[in-house]
Order: sequence, then C-alpha cells, then structure tokens
Amino acid sequence: MPIQRCVLVVDSNPADLSSTVSLLQAAGYRVAAAAAFEEAKLLLESESPDLLITDLRLGPYNGLHLILRSRADHPAMAAIVMTRFSDPVLEAEAQRQHAGFLLRPIPDNEFLDVITRSLGESGPAGQTLQ
Repeated sequence: MPIQRCVLVVDSNPADLSSTVSLLQAAGYRVAAAAAFEEAKLLLESESPDLLITDLRLGPYNGLHLILRSRADHPAMAAIVMTRFSDPVLEAEAQRQHAGFLLRPIPDNEFLDVITRSLGESGPAGQTLQ
C-alpha cells in the first residue's frame, strides 16, 4: 500500500482550518493542522510534510515567514499561501519562495488540482494521476 502524502495546514480561522482539513482528508491525504505560527513550528519539528498550506495572516508573523523558516529543515516541501486579500507584493514574495499564492474562496476541485500540481503531479498516495 502506498504511503499517504502528508499536508500541514496552518490557519488561525477555525472554520477555514476545519474545512481545509476535512477536504484534504476526504481526498485521501494525511493531514496535520495548526491554528498558529508557533504551533506550526512545533509540528514542523516532528513532521516532514510534503506540502505546507498556510494562511497569509498568522498574528505577528505571516505564512511567508513560516515557509521561509521551514525551508532549512524541509527543502523539498512544497508550499501554498492562501489569503482573502489580493496583494501583488506578497504574491511576488511567495513566488520568490517557490510557493503558490491562492485567493479565497476557491472551489474545492480547483484547490485540489493546485495541491496535486504542487505535489508534482501525483495523488494523495504518491500515485501519478491519469
């Protein structure tokens, strides 16, 4: 049986965190979740996620800070930043960090397609999609 791909979801909004976790679990991913920057840092010390999905706004820090800090320990980890507010400067910074930048709301099927592409065209268990 193939190993499930691991996704770490970080979002300070409980409703957004819950819906994202539920969607990913239903799609077959193994999911870890954090509601704050510090909690996510601790999870990144114990987990090796294939993908980090983070909200842009995380209190005094932001999702880009989290991606930058996690790259030393997880250089192959893919990353996606999500926000409800368009910001060309932050979008350009996400691109410099080789992270996706998504505006909410996004339809579930489009979101799952972005995740699949971020993970290198493979599905939840590492199987190439047809």
